[in-house]
Amino acid sequence: MTPRRAAAALADGLADLLAALIRLLRRPAGGLARLWRLASLRARSRGHVPVSTQFDGPVRAVGGGTLRLGERCRLGPGVLFDTAESGAITLGARVRVNAGTVIAGALGVAIGDDTLIGEYVSIRDANHGLAPGALIRTQAQDRAAIRIGSDVWIGRGCCILKGVTIGAGAVVGANSVVTGDLEAGAVYAGAPARKVGSRRRETPGAE
Repeated sequence: MTPRRAAAALADGLADLLAALIRLLRRPAGGLARLWRLASLRARSRGHVPVSTQFDGPVRAVGGGTLRLGERCRLGPGVLFDTAESGAITLGARVRVNAGTVIAGALGVAIGDDTLIGEYVSIRDANHGLAPGALIRTQAQDRAAIRIGSDVWIGRGCCILKGVTIGAGAVVGANSVVTGDLEAGAVYAGAPARKVGSRRRETPGAE
């Protein structure tokens, strides 16, 4: 065996050994990381974060408002919950929030059971004021609560704006901007989001 092949074989063996060690340590380390993330989320918000919450990575909560999660929610790495002191964010049971999503509740954001939220979605219930003659950053926010029903699927990169209600069972295509209410069971896409289909079963002979 040439020295180069011998070095490659040694490196391969060491990589296998390290992989086995990582697998051995992963379970206890993962359990401690999950417990730490659960405690940190509880410490940084009012409300309730159940022990059944699943974490795929670090999650942050800022603002000191109320955060309530239903049973068995699953949170991706980099998820941010941002609540004003008087704001609230409520997730139903089994809600899946994927990596990099920001949910900001200056007033209130409520999300129903079994809803799926893709990566890098922005859900914000407040906008900056736009009156002329003053800096945008100094103006009071315009706030209106967001309501998202159960069994909704919000695709990757969507932006959900203030005051919106999304009906149960609706689908929002990737990178859509939702500026108004969406009908239950319908499929939407675009910026602004427009109805492009339906999940409802058609009744034969219906007009």
